Amino acid sequence: MNEEEKLSYIGKLQLFGRDAKIYISTAFMSAFSWGISGVIFNLYLRDAGFPEDFIGFFLSVSLFASAGIAFVAGLFTDRSSRKRIILVANVVGFIVMVIQYTTLNPIGLILSQIFVGLSGAFRDVAWSPYVTDISTDRERAHLFGVGGGFSLLGVFAGSLVGGYMPEIFARMFGTPLTGPLVIPYRFTLWLSLIPSAVAILLITQMTTDTPSGVAASLAFKNVRNWDFIGKYTSTVASIGLGAGMIVMFFNLFFTHEFPVDPGLLGVIFGVNTIILSAGNFLSPALSDRIGKVRTVVLTEALSIPFLITLSFANTLQLAVLGYIARNVLMNMAGPVSNAFFMEGLTKEERATAVGVVRSADSLVRAIASNIGGWLLALGLYRVPYLLVSGLYIVGITVFFGFFRNTEKQQQLLQEAELTFEEEPERAIDIT
Repeated sequence: MNEEEKLSYIGKLQLFGRDAKIYISTAFMSAFSWGISGVIFNLYLRDAGFPEDFIGFFLSVSLFASAGIAFVAGLFTDRSSRKRIILVANVVGFIVMVIQYTTLNPIGLILSQIFVGLSGAFRDVAWSPYVTDISTDRERAHLFGVGGGFSLLGVFAGSLVGGYMPEIFARMFGTPLTGPLVIPYRFTLWLSLIPSAVAILLITQMTTDTPSGVAASLAFKNVRNWDFIGKYTSTVASIGLGAGMIVMFFNLFFTHEFPVDPGLLGVIFGVNTIILSAGNFLSPALSDRIGKVRTVVLTEALSIPFLITLSFANTLQLAVLGYIARNVLMNMAGPVSNAFFMEGLTKEERATAVGVVRSADSLVRAIASNIGGWLLALGLYRVPYLLVSGLYIVGITVFFGFFRNTEKQQQLLQEAELTFEEEPERAIDIT
């Protein structure tokens, strides 16, 4: 084992360069913005008079838009500067959110949500390949993990702000706390735009990458690992089909089933994200011990009993325990899974591959969010958690079946490549 392989967790963090540090800062600010809106946006729409089934449809619009464009976005991104795509997508997303937080016209909301999906597709398919390019094999899992951890710290901070600022604005404007809080919610949503703007400024400071040199046509000559991409996509879609029914509706679940106000809801969401951030920091260390695939399978499988708990919880305390444990265990290995996927691809095909995954994941989540909204409109707030448990079991089982030996094969291939690269130097030393 060489000195690089002996690096400790802290040692690998010290490998992070300037771009990596800016990426982590950007991830925090973007998540801070999302954390504010994530707590209250559905409540804002509900207080404005929109029913749950409309909210489900509204949320699905961006997912359908992402599903329709993500594959093409991936092909385009593999032939362009990923940093520029990320920057433009964030600027468009910012403008769209200004509109979305200002109008309550149903058509305006739906049109804005379409552009949320389109800009989000380009942004998301570019980020992982770009981060992979600015990192090395030694630090990559840790960079994804630390970035994910700081994102969750941002969500934590945003959840607290999103939970308590509506009350502060309500007192400022003399709005009764027992009635609809549309105006206080709107001012809080406008507040969330500030960290989003800071994130855009941070992105401008990152290194501008150069296109891969692949011919600028929407063909598939850059894609070599269709089998690997297809298998990974099927596992993500299985999980996404379940997650789409519940993840975007947790705030409605808690406020409907238990006596929870926005402030307490912000605390619940905040505690969840702070614990999840710790999980994101720890998951790379766990993957160093048992491997990336086993880390993903173990943590996701352990989340299922807590998901079932949500369906039967008769007290707020038990529901919060089930919610937090499920979220932490289901998502803590996300950065590790992402690093595993990126390492199984060539540089020229990474964004295309992310586009394929994003298209499939967005499509099934869009369908599932409509199902979830419909079930909630019928008053069936607990049924989705049982349905989702079955889909999670399928996704986890298929993931392990597909990839239990893949990680070892990737390691052997990397070792062979390193040996091949060192051979010329050895030959020169001998002569």
